[in-house]
Amino acid sequence: MSTNATETLQFNCTTCPSECLLTVEVERVANGAVVEVRSVTGNNCPRGDKFAHQELTCPMRVLTTTVAVSGSDEALLPVRIAEAIPLELHAQAMALIRGLVIDAPIRMGDIVLENLLDTNINLIASMDIGPV
Repeated sequence: MSTNATETLQFNCTTCPSECLLTVEVERVANGAVVEVRSVTGNNCPRGDKFAHQELTCPMRVLTTTVAVSGSDEALLPVRIAEAIPLELHAQAMALIRGLVIDAPIRMGDIVLENLLDTNINLIASMDIGPV
């Protein structure tokens, strides 16, 4: 006897400005985890199908935040990761980033932290900050 349940979800695809409304049929196990994406409809391009599968099995996000700055009139430097990482790593990434203090000057695009959490993705500056 199978304890898996079939569920229909609706959410918008965010891969392009069209924001297609996707209807996704999934199979979940008793603990709520998705074991299979059975169908995806409503997408106007193949990216919607790929997005739905990824969103339900391993959601990815770009992390944006700030880090402390020393040697400048600015107290905080806006930063972002260069590419999306699994959403489940965000809390761990924030715990690491929270302890950073960057010395001015820094230029937009400079790498603030290489290879964040062994993901091969860098944390980069989103603004220029000059010295005092």
